[in-house]
Amino acid sequence: MQHAIHSRHVNPRPHLPETPAALTRDVLGKFSRPQGTGLLVVSGILVLLGIAGFAMRLSGGFSDRGAWGYYAAIYVFLLSTAAAAPILAVATRLTKGYWRKPLVRMAEMFATVGILSVAMLIPILGVLPPIEGRTTFWMAWPDHHWYPQMSLVAGVLGLTICGFGLLFISAKPDLAAARDHVPGAGRGFGAWLATGWAGTPHQWKIVRQGVTYLGIFYLMMLVGVHFVVSVEMAITLVPGWRDPIFPAYHAVSSLQAGLAMLVLTLGILRANGYKEYLALDQFWNPGKLLMSFSMLWFYFWWSGFIIFWYGRTAPEEGVMMTVMFGPTFGAFIVAFFCSFAVPLLMLMWNPVRVSIKGPVIASAVILVGNLFDRIRIYEGAFLVTQQGGHFVEHIPATRMPDVADLLVAVGVVGGIMFIYLIGMRIIPLLSLWELKEGQLLTETRHILGAEVVAIGKPE
Repeated sequence: MQHAIHSRHVNPRPHLPETPAALTRDVLGKFSRPQGTGLLVVSGILVLLGIAGFAMRLSGGFSDRGAWGYYAAIYVFLLSTAAAAPILAVATRLTKGYWRKPLVRMAEMFATVGILSVAMLIPILGVLPPIEGRTTFWMAWPDHHWYPQMSLVAGVLGLTICGFGLLFISAKPDLAAARDHVPGAGRGFGAWLATGWAGTPHQWKIVRQGVTYLGIFYLMMLVGVHFVVSVEMAITLVPGWRDPIFPAYHAVSSLQAGLAMLVLTLGILRANGYKEYLALDQFWNPGKLLMSFSMLWFYFWWSGFIIFWYGRTAPEEGVMMTVMFGPTFGAFIVAFFCSFAVPLLMLMWNPVRVSIKGPVIASAVILVGNLFDRIRIYEGAFLVTQQGGHFVEHIPATRMPDVADLLVAVGVVGGIMFIYLIGMRIIPLLSLWELKEGQLLTETRHILGAEVVAIGKPE
């Protein structure tokens, strides 16, 4: 058994109930008294507005691809934020980060939003143009007409199934605890999900191995989905776009936005009943990662941009004018400052990074930047209507979002909140078994006049 010494004066930890029994009562008590009923109603109304906006957009048909540009951008924003949020739980499990324990379930709960990802993908399949006459990843495959659509469906559907599997196997011990200790919970959907759980050593082995393997598969599939999305919904729609760095940039910016989505959610939950579980540790550590991802955002963007800037061939100039300096120049400027400059300048300052409000505010800024980044990419790509050719012959004009686009954006935000809040009523938002495990592996010690926490990390 290895021990890590953790100074409470430097890095405050959550103040949890002192005994496993008290921890169980507190966690299940929060689960049995869910908050956010008013927010659930509001988010439901926003979902209805989003459905109305989608109906308005659908009424125009699929012939005008440019009209679906903002819809595509909002959809990819969903994949870049809610779908990427569980990655922090995956990464910190693999690295045995102790500070993850209070927030791991809060991250995994975003897997439920995969339902919305699958539903919103359906109309995009009808908007994508025929594969003939444009560069394609599948050009060497026989009978490849539907391969782009098939790859998108397989990727998004597989990511959603893997996310639900990760959440289910991680939550099953807690669902069984709620079944056995919360009055009335034994008759609910959560109790049905916990069927068969007896807490045997074999079942615990399955849980521990399952969260590890499914987490790894989720990370792999998330990167794969962003590769397919960036290629089939952006690169292949713009004649002359040759950029092997762009899919990597797309995935990295998604990890940044997913982490920002989670930190913003943690800030909201801390202010609504989870203050004792979400202390400085749960914001300071992600804040360091956010600062790193802000630098990575610039590194990957610059690595691709500098080639186009110095090459200045007709295809490269066409790409730059389409997705950076042409009709989406305003969105690009907002994305550059909000995804890179502002969060980096904020988080490199110690008083901001080593705080709770600082990373939360920086996360909100990053989410704005990611939204505008997706707008400049997908709105620009969808505005290009020509098929074939070696470069963009006619730079499209700027198109501002209409009422349908704004309603769809509002509906997606509402949909994320609505599905997350419903999930909180089925599955405990705190991972009870991991919190109890951490409680049993820690003890407070006094060393050289300082109070520290010794954390046992069994191999």
